[in-house]
Amino acid sequence: MTNDLYKDTDVRVIDQRIGMDIGGLNTVVRLYHKPTGILIEMPQITPSLLYDKMLAFDMLKYALAYNTVREK
Repeated sequence: MTNDLYKDTDVRVIDQRIGMDIGGLNTVVRLYHKPTGILIEMPQITPSLLYDKMLAFDMLKYALAYNTVREK
């Protein structure tokens, strides 16, 4: 399932302008799971982009698990 999860997910890292103040950029990790249409947006919460991606995939796994429980 994990390999299918990565294969079925579109991953994007986006730099967004969040304000006109000093350093007005923020990085967002966006995951889109194609089969279910679930969209996860994870703002930068750690200095490590890899860790933020891992957290976003964890959120996607929980969303998929909740979705299958809810359908029963």
